Amino acid sequence: MILSKKNMIRLYPAIILFFTVLLILSGCSMSNYGKLKSNPEATRAFEAYQILPNHKYYYRGTFSRPFVIAGINENYELNSTLWVEIDPKSKDFHTLIDRVSLQGSGGTTHPWGFTILDKSGNDVGVWYSASRAAAVEIDEKGRIINLSPLKAVTKGDQR
Repeated sequence: MILSKKNMIRLYPAIILFFTVLLILSGCSMSNYGKLKSNPEATRAFEAYQILPNHKYYYRGTFSRPFVIAGINENYELNSTLWVEIDPKSKDFHTLIDRVSLQGSGGTTHPWGFTILDKSGNDVGVWYSASRAAAVEIDEKGRIINLSPLKAVTKGDQR
């Protein structure tokens, strides 16, 4: 079907309206989402077992096979049963970091440190894992209602 120039001109408002609605809907669906930002200082801090003040630490996975450790600023509340709180002054904390550090052992994928940011770019906490992407959803009261690693693992050096 070939459209005449006259019919094409009539379609322009409908196309513009469609993309405007699409843009508005996509903005609404992502309104509470934050992100991870690569942070070499966070990597060094985890590898040196440094504890950030005013942070609570959690891990995800089993104690024998953790795949993420996160330190959450005390101004935020991690609202998830999938995360286990860990005392950062315990020997278990060192063990968990060592086990996460073994991710990718023998390969080219190694765990990195990240800063967890909310939708406005505010610092929520730190993240240490070979999983380099996460869904980060925080409500208006500072409750982290979703902090889920995604299966995205990339190769290369941290920058």
